[in-house]
Amino acid sequence: MRKDYVYISILIIGIVGVIWGIVGLLNTTYRAQEAQTAHQVEEMYENESTVTTAVKEEKVLPNTNFALKKYYDECSHFDYEEVELPKELINLTEQEVEDYYKDWEVDKFSENELVLSKEINGYCNQHFVIKLAEDIVKVFQMGTLGELNEYQKTDIARDYLPEEDIRKLEEGIMVYGEGKLSSVLEDFE
Repeated sequence: MRKDYVYISILIIGIVGVIWGIVGLLNTTYRAQEAQTAHQVEEMYENESTVTTAVKEEKVLPNTNFALKKYYDECSHFDYEEVELPKELINLTEQEVEDYYKDWEVDKFSENELVLSKEINGYCNQHFVIKLAEDIVKVFQMGTLGELNEYQKTDIARDYLPEEDIRKLEEGIMVYGEGKLSSVLEDFE
């Protein structure tokens, strides 16, 4: 009886070995066919001739939205302003626009939108100083280089202000933005 178990075991091991060998052979054949197919596809693409198509280069159109974006390095503010498209830019390519505006950088370029940007050494035009000058409260706008230019005279006289406000105004009160400027001036009225 033991001999029968040995023969059956050898037979089972043999059958498993044959099955394993067949699976390995099929796997190897499959991979070889895959590699050959991939090689044929590569050769097909290499032998294909390239077809040239017409490339339409984008140009500025009469209805292109045009904007200027300025960055002021002294105050770190941006100014974004949509302006009317200059006629001389119509039908220009991106490279032609760059050549035309040498001091500006093209941020966006498409038939729908053109945005030019530039870094400016100085302050933006939204910085104001409120001071007493000639016994009235005046508003000065800070120029690009930090110079003060008279922006607005008010009807607020020194005589009607408390000492604390007079002291602040003699030193100068700096504000950013026209909204804040209006708010501070209303406090003195």
